[in-house]
Amino acid sequence: MDKWEGKTAIVTGASAGIGDAIARDLVKYGINVVALARRMDRLETLKEEVKNEKGKIIPIKCDVSDKASIDSAFEQIEKEVGTVQILVNNAGIAHLKMIFGDDESIEDTIANTINTNFLGLVRVSRKAYKLMKKSDDYGIIINIGSVAGHNASFEFPLNVYPGTKFAVRAVTESMRQELNKLKDTKIRVCEISPGAVESEITADFFKNSEIQKYAAENTIPILKGSDLAQTVQFMLMTPYSVNITELIVRPAGGS
Repeated sequence: MDKWEGKTAIVTGASAGIGDAIARDLVKYGINVVALARRMDRLETLKEEVKNEKGKIIPIKCDVSDKASIDSAFEQIEKEVGTVQILVNNAGIAHLKMIFGDDESIEDTIANTINTNFLGLVRVSRKAYKLMKKSDDYGIIINIGSVAGHNASFEFPLNVYPGTKFAVRAVTESMRQELNKLKDTKIRVCEISPGAVESEITADFFKNSEIQKYAAENTIPILKGSDLAQTVQFMLMTPYSVNITELIVRPAGGS
């Protein structure tokens, strides 16, 4: 991790769960983290809690589902830090709703899920890539996907969520191949597909009576945010000449 000390990372969805854990881990190694999220109060708390680490948190408000918000955030990033070397596209949402259900909010749910999980990831990657090129240094883009991007068969309806995660896997490979065509060997791109992770999303899921019943009858192993932070650390520790393009991470005993 020494090679990243003093470098700058962007972590989306940094106000909770996986993103919060990743940001906390990176600053331990002297990496300055631009923490992006909608909830600035959470980001300010994060900044305060890690103020004695080698790196620092730079909190910036950003809703990755909104292009204007991304544009504004990156104007601020370029002004305040100039260049970046690491991007962790972590922001994501999921809701227990059916595509063919009667819930009138499903249209908004579908649009928000696609805009956050897929379009936001692509837009943030495009912006960050420009700042990586500007730095003329080694860089890496780490996209957080899901095992749902490998198998859409679940006990409970997740509407377009699996579709967005399949898309994340596909676009990660598209990015990798584009970098090859551009002969840009300094910047790598990879995708991590975690199983169930302890987060606000899974906490909401476990409030559902059907899931509570299922959990009472079945053991559901679950990863911690710190497990994913260590997985990101593993990706960063690989030599610049190695590109682990895809990594599936499940809790031991997970189906």
